[in-house]
Amino acid sequence: MRIIHLRKWPLLITCLLLAAGAFWASQSEHDWAQSQRAMVEADNVTETGVMEGERVADIQLPDKNGNQQSLYNLTDGKKAAVVFFTTWCEVCTEHWGGLQELKQAGKLENTEIIGVHLKTIDPDADLHDYFAGWESLPILVDGNGAVKEQFEIIGMPTVYLVDEEQQIQRRVLGPLTPHLIEKDPFFAE
Repeated sequence: MRIIHLRKWPLLITCLLLAAGAFWASQSEHDWAQSQRAMVEADNVTETGVMEGERVADIQLPDKNGNQQSLYNLTDGKKAAVVFFTTWCEVCTEHWGGLQELKQAGKLENTEIIGVHLKTIDPDADLHDYFAGWESLPILVDGNGAVKEQFEIIGMPTVYLVDEEQQIQRRVLGPLTPHLIEKDPFFAE
């Protein structure tokens, strides 16, 4: 009888460690935990906010240099990928590197890439340092969270694919992968 009880201890300890890890992930303010919670929330929420098929709102925000910009002026009749991001999001950082490589390789030559930095949840970001080497990339700064609320951004990155007529073709929760770019008709000539 005593041997049976000893065999249960490893199982009990494993269960307690898993429960402690799950509690930490749900309560932690660590960047990784916040990013993971945002992605889980994104998976559990139906797509709302600015809907596919609607005309995208003309966002009026300052750029990373403080100059007021309009989304419509930046797209100017071109297809655009509007990327909502923070600098602490590791997936976003990898995403920007991948987009830059694809742009340089000519895979996105007919698509304007525009970033929207969510400053209310990333107040200490140095966008000039973050985008060193890609200074020409237009980055708008949502300083008060109004655009984040309007587009109901809950996970990063969130990408809106906007066509030449400024119609939203698709909302992508997560990064634009080379596979998605290759297969999605939005990126076809």
